[in-house]
Amino acid sequence: MCRSQAIFGGIKMKFRTQWITALRSMGHKSYWNKPNTVEFFAFMTKAGIIIPGLLFNTQIWWLYIIALATSISLIWSSTVKTLPTIIWFNIVWSILALTAIIKYWV
Repeated sequence: MCRSQAIFGGIKMKFRTQWITALRSMGHKSYWNKPNTVEFFAFMTKAGIIIPGLLFNTQIWWLYIIALATSISLIWSSTVKTLPTIIWFNIVWSILALTAIIKYWV
């Protein structure tokens, strides 16, 4: 085995175990601080919008109201964790949610 295979093999193995460890951490009470709880509800709300839309071509319009609230909360959460990409994503998502709400009512 050459040196690069050993290095990249180690990275690959570390990646395989890191995501499992990260998912298991959700089972600990210490994981559920305010920012992580906000993230969970925001992502589940977005999944509730995206999955029915992609699989069944249906929109649950009132979920956009919840998504708007959770996206604003997620912007706060992302500033606590200093995640600028998530902040931008949620600014854009908030605009999309507002557009969907307005489109529904107009």
